[in-house]
Amino acid sequence: MARILIADDRESMRMAVKTVIRMHPGWEICGEADDGREAVAKAVELKPDLVLLDFRMPITNGIRAGSEICSLMPRTPVVMYTLHRTAELELAAKLVGIRRVVAKEDGPKPLLNAIEAELGNPVV
Repeated sequence: MARILIADDRESMRMAVKTVIRMHPGWEICGEADDGREAVAKAVELKPDLVLLDFRMPITNGIRAGSEICSLMPRTPVVMYTLHRTAELELAAKLVGIRRVVAKEDGPKPLLNAIEAELGNPVV
């Protein structure tokens, strides 16, 4: 089973993402965080196979949290799932090591495809 950490400050969004991820038989949620600092701490503690980060979070945003996670755990893919997808954000994300940026408004399929691409587990 591939273990995924979800970091989003909105509980409703974490619940929606968990519902979608749990539909995939090869994936499980290993933890959740509601701010960027907690995301970094949980990533180090739980050692997930993939980290899913929102951009706008309290304390530390997704770019800063992603940068720390990528520095501490360079083999762990980080995917950003955000309402604020812009070319500038995508460039900033890639510069710190975040592998993909997916827009929340595009729905769950692009998110599933991004996770699949990073984990190598086909979406069923």
